[in-house]
Parts: sequence; C-alpha cells; structure tokens
Amino acid sequence: MIILEAVIHETVWGGNRLGRLIKRDGAKTGHLYLVNGHKGLSNRALNGAYAGVTLEQIFPHEKRNWGMEAYESFPLTIALVDARENLSIQVHPDARTAERLEHERNGKTESYIFLEEPKSRWIYAGCACGSKEELEAAVENGRTEDVTAHFPVERDDYVCIEAGTLHALTAGSLVYEIEYGSDFTYRFYDYNRVDERGKTRELHIPKARESIDLCRVPQKRPCTPGEWMREENYEICRMQGMRSYKNGGEQIECISILKGVGECGDIPLHPGMAVILFPGETLAGAALTDIVAARLRK
Repeated sequence: MIILEAVIHETVWGGNRLGRLIKRDGAKTGHLYLVNGHKGLSNRALNGAYAGVTLEQIFPHEKRNWGMEAYESFPLTIALVDARENLSIQVHPDARTAERLEHERNGKTESYIFLEEPKSRWIYAGCACGSKEELEAAVENGRTEDVTAHFPVERDDYVCIEAGTLHALTAGSLVYEIEYGSDFTYRFYDYNRVDERGKTRELHIPKARESIDLCRVPQKRPCTPGEWMREENYEICRMQGMRSYKNGGEQIECISILKGVGECGDIPLHPGMAVILFPGETLAGAALTDIVAARLRK
C-alpha cells in the first residue's frame, strides 16, 4: 500500500473546515487533495520504497503494474471540498472536446458525496435556457446565474456531474469529490470576485461555450453505505463502522478516510488522508468509522 500525504489548496472561495480537520491553519482551504497525480498538486508518499516521492513521479514507473498504461497521468483525483462561497459557474469538456481544444484524450466527469449540504440546499447544475444564443446573451449581460438551474441537494446525497454540465457548488457545501480524466475547468462566471491582489480570476468563455451540453442534467441518489455507485469510468463505495477493509478486487483502490484514527506501521492514520490499497491488501489496525473506496471501472 501507499499512504499519501494530503495537499492543501487555498482558493478565493475556500473555508476553514478542512484546515481544522487536519489540524493545520487554512482560512481559505478550498480543496484538500487526498489523491492527485497532476503536476503541482500531487501527493507525496509517506511509506515504502517510494517514501518522499510524489504520485505524479511514481505513476510512470507503476502504471503498467496498476493496469493503467493507457493513461498519461493518474486518472482519478480525489478531494474534500469546502465551499465558504459559491464556486464559479463552470463546465468541463468531454473527451472529444478536450482532444479538440487541448489535445488531451480524456475529458472530465466528477461526482460528489455531500457531507454537509449547502446553506441554500441547492447547487447550480444544468442549463435553464433553450439555446446557446440565449446562454451567450445572458453571459454577455452578466446574467449567468439567471440561466443556470437550481438543483436541490441534501446531506448524504450522491450527485454525478457529467462532462458538459453547467454547474457550481454553492456556499456551505462540504463534499467528497472524485474526478476522472483531465484537469480542465472552463469558467463562465465568477461573481466579479477579486483576490488579495485585487485581480479577478480568468474566465474561459469561448472554451466553455464549446464544451457545454445544454441537455445535460445531474443524476442524484442517496449515498447508501455499502452500495457501490457506478459511473462509466469509476465507482465508489462509502462504508461506515469498519474495523478493517480488504481490497478483494483485481485492481488498486483509493481509500479516503473521512472519520476514524489508527496506525499503519508507524504512520498515523486520520481523517483527511488516503491510502492506495493493492489487490489482496487489508487496511487494518484502525477504527475506520467512515471511509470511501474508489477505483477505475473497467
């Protein structure tokens, strides 16, 4: 197994709940990356032969052993997300659009488990307009929020945001997030926010317009402990009240700890950590009161 050190990512919309989770300061921690193989935000291994090496660096050497030789980088990204404010209204490209715009063969689909629901009890998801011309007029006139649908969510809901879906998490959301594929996010609107230097964040309206599918709407269902949630390219399962967990499958799994403490060898395990667990391995010696297992779907 490979135990990963979480990566803190501060954002203009982030809060302080994730910093408290791992007992570090972080007033604007938007993402706590538990598993990330992308350049600049990749996790460092804490144990074994790769101790001190990042997942980005490990992957080229191990992807064939892991059955992931078709990928340029580790294909799953897993994070905890704390939205103190609304996220930008955005869209991710599908594989065909990503290849055309970025020369990247994989698009991006993501799913959330709502650990805490937003204050509004809804997120932005789906397009409330009938044509791209109507959307473009709204964006040009600063009315992007008016043409983005409200999608009701509650704690413990599971929501899948497929590539091409207009969306944004809203203030108060605390989620487990899994992403598959590339790391491309195209912003239509960011509430005219400025950072500490007084600068607005970049928008990507032409690429966002190319990527959006007006007919895309999210899929939602309760996240029932012990039930695998299956999408086209990945599947996840939340489990609670475990004393140990065994990877009984034939491929690696990414185990994220939401609640529970313990040790693995001489490495303390605590919420906000993840372990890459190989087939046949058992994560034991801990009271794993709330974990999520994730794996590629083949």
